[in-house]
Formats: sequence, structure tokens, C-alpha cells
Amino acid sequence: MKFVPHLKDVIPYAAGTPIEVVMKQYGLQKVVKLASNEAPLPPFPEVMDVITEKFNDLNRYPDAECRDLKAALADRHGAAPEEVIVGNGSCELILWLSLILLEPGTEAVFSDPAFLMYEAVTRARGATAVKVPLNGFANDLDALAQAVTKNTRLLFLTNPHNPTGAYLPYPQIEAFAEGLPGDCVLVLDEAYNEYVEEEDSQAGLDIRRRLENVVVLRTFSKIYGLCGLRVGYGFCDPRVREAVDKVRQPFNVNMLAQAAALKALSLEERLQERRALNREGRRQLYDGLKALGLEYVPTQSNFMLVNVEGLPVPADEVPEELMKRGVIVRPGRPLACPGCIRVSVGTPAENSFLLEKLSELK
Repeated sequence: MKFVPHLKDVIPYAAGTPIEVVMKQYGLQKVVKLASNEAPLPPFPEVMDVITEKFNDLNRYPDAECRDLKAALADRHGAAPEEVIVGNGSCELILWLSLILLEPGTEAVFSDPAFLMYEAVTRARGATAVKVPLNGFANDLDALAQAVTKNTRLLFLTNPHNPTGAYLPYPQIEAFAEGLPGDCVLVLDEAYNEYVEEEDSQAGLDIRRRLENVVVLRTFSKIYGLCGLRVGYGFCDPRVREAVDKVRQPFNVNMLAQAAALKALSLEERLQERRALNREGRRQLYDGLKALGLEYVPTQSNFMLVNVEGLPVPADEVPEELMKRGVIVRPGRPLACPGCIRVSVGTPAENSFLLEKLSELK
């Protein structure tokens, strides 16, 4: 068999280890997963009810256009339905953008480290991945701007940044976006937007309304607790949506996912409960990590980067040692953050369990 030559440079995405695998591997009765930035709570009960109601319709295809969900998203965020794209998670949206904008001889620019999918889709298209080091733990807008050339077609920018959790004020991002050439599409990946406590958290959508070469991505996977159903969405110029429709597979968002997302969107006031839980969880982890003498990166998301080089255990061995004790975290080295682990904010009990197991490594 002769595969596309670009694939030789693509590293498959490595997801977090499932709880069941860890329980079986180490003979554990209790395992806490804090590795994949998932919400620690299940979907709202009202969402579960809607999913159950749809079971009898599963012999039918879902709405291929996601009409009701697009209309609701457009209404909520002040957009037109033709400016909304909906996918099987925001990862599918990232893939679509690479399909319509990248080819050999073009470039995609993004920070290093960043979400691993940016590099994967770029290399799979035979395009050049241009990686720009962070400024400390945050996106370096000046350096990113300098990396843009006449061949740059995509620039990925996460806010809050993944994997560090650092947040950039949107006035800085707006000035940056205004300086980009029209042929360079800025993708503002806001997967963790609903966790942000800053007053300017919705300003990315304002930038998108003013600039046609800006795309804003969001997801129902995080604060809404719908990781397992995979619903991502975005706002873009109608011409981008038209191009996306040419590469989008039919019925790409399943019926249960559409119904769940639509219902979840109607429960906006309930998100305050989850923001509060995440806020208190961050404080709990901040205080606990300080007590253990471990440094961390302050975050505006539901995860944080923790420096574990101060432990007696070698930093690269910490994830395995925690896993043996029933806590799954994300190793930092595959994320280009050696010496660190990335930890999701869990329930108070899960956070306490993590801190307890970290103390055992002291």
C-alpha cells in the first residue's frame, strides 16, 4: 500500500488513559481521572431527559444541517445562522479548516506548545507547521505576527491557552487580528471560554463580527459536560461556511448530540453553578499545591499546569506514580511541557484525592 507521503510526519493524537484501564492494570477500586479537561459532573438532568426522549427516533437520520441548533446558537451570540458551523467536536472544525485552507506550499502558525491537533492537521495536509515559542506560559502575539508570511493561511490561537491555561486580554488580540493579512485566517479557539472570569471574555465574537478572516470555535464538551456526544461549533464568514459544507460529511452531528446541545444551550443560567464549582476547585488546588511547595500556572480554564520538579520522584515518572495510586493526570512532556503535569479541576473530593496522592510523593 502507498499512503499519502505527508502522513509520515503526523503523530497520532494520544488521548488520556480510560478509568477502566487503570483500574484493571493496577487492581484499584477507586480511580479519579483529571487528565482530559472534562467536566467533573454529568450533563444536566434536563439534558438527560431530552436524550432519552430521542431513543425512539434513532432509526432516522439526524438533521444534516443542524438547523435548530444553528438557529439557537446564532440567536444566543448575535450571529446569522449562515455564520454558524457545527461539528463532531471542535476537532472536526479544525480538520475542516485545514481541508479548505491548507495544501503543500502553505503554512499554519501556532504557539509551541499548543493543542496537538493543530500540528497534526497541518502536516496531514502537506503544509508547513510554523511553531512559535510561548512568552513564559502565554501566547506571544508579537512573535506570532512576525512568523506570518505570504504563505500563511491559518493561524491558531487558543484563549485560554491549552495546555497552560494562560489568558490574554482581548484588546491585545484585537490589535493582533487587525494586523494580519486578509489571506491568513485567524482561528480563535475558545474551547474553555465559559470558564473565564474576565469581563472581556465574549470579545472574541466582537472581533469576528468586524473581521471576515476570523473564525471563533467553541464546544459543548467542557462546561456543558457533553464530551461523550461530541458537539463543537463555530462562527465564521458565510464564505467559510460554504467552503466547509463542501468537505463536511453528511449527518456529521448525531441526533442525540444535537438534541442534548440544544437543551443545554437553553440552560444558560445553570452554568453559573458550574463556574462556581470550577472557581472553588481552582482555589482548592491553588491552596493545596502551595502547601505542598509546588508551583503552578494561574488559569482561567478548568485545568492547570503544575511544575512537579520539586518532588523527590523524577518529573517524568510522576504521572505513572499517581496512576498507581488512582489518579490520572496528563504528562507534560508529550505536551512540550517537560517537568510538569496538566491537571483538570475536579469535584472537591477529587481535588482532595489528587492532593493526598501528591503528598505521598513528597
